[in-house]
Amino acid sequence: MRTRIGRALIVGTSDSARGRRVETAARRAAVQLKMPLAAIEDFPGNYFAVPDGDAGLVVVESEFARALNAGKFGARCPPIAIVPPARYDPYRARHSQLRRATATRWKQNAAAGRFVLWAGQPETADALCTLRALMPVLAEMKLEALFKAHPRDAGYREGVYPPLFAEFAVPYRDITPLPVEDALALAPRLVITQFSSVAIEAGFYGIPSLHVLLANAGGARLAQKKGYAIPPLCLAQGAACVTEETMLSTMLPRALRDEEFRAKLIGCFDDYFRTAEQATPPLLERLTAFASGSG
Repeated sequence: MRTRIGRALIVGTSDSARGRRVETAARRAAVQLKMPLAAIEDFPGNYFAVPDGDAGLVVVESEFARALNAGKFGARCPPIAIVPPARYDPYRARHSQLRRATATRWKQNAAAGRFVLWAGQPETADALCTLRALMPVLAEMKLEALFKAHPRDAGYREGVYPPLFAEFAVPYRDITPLPVEDALALAPRLVITQFSSVAIEAGFYGIPSLHVLLANAGGARLAQKKGYAIPPLCLAQGAACVTEETMLSTMLPRALRDEEFRAKLIGCFDDYFRTAEQATPPLLERLTAFASGSG
């Protein structure tokens, strides 16, 4: 690190076991070398403390994320900078084009109104619980599902999902192997998830999302993993959200068919993620100042 990296080390905040091991070792090495260390939070709540490896700066996406870290770490909270996630800049550069393409697909293909995209999380039991709650509503509305499992979902590899779709006679297409961009290019009418970042990427395509956070599944898991029960995007009204199974029969049709509501969701999404502005320049400016010791 001393010979290869230069003035500072910048790390992410992975929530996988392997990612945390790598980042923990790198953070400790940077502190030992007295090298400026900054962390870019990948998802609100992901920054974690490392003994002898605390960052000198944490970059978060919103005021919500800043307050979350302040409450979690108290006096030990590192300095915080708020910059919209630069990881989405390729989408920001093309979001108008992507939305036109999505709208064209919806207009040209009447059947597209029946397709929703399920974006899963790694925990199989949570996904099965959530999907079982969704299935009666999907069946009643005669919807078809594009199914995208999380890469770390062991249950997907064991084949636990096809019997569930068969039980409720809900047609689906497994698109798990597709890259996210290819999946969203299919123009689903709605993304349904617990709290997958696929729902965020969908917003740049003009596709609204519905987060299903049941108390015995995604809701509890989000609180356990991140420290809050409702994603900040939902609190900002940039995505729809339900916390009880009984809410699905009204919220899913609304998120799928109420054009005024859908437009409001995308408008609030744009405000939250600042889709009209590239985030990389202010991020680089902030990190450069930090590495030089001037800010």
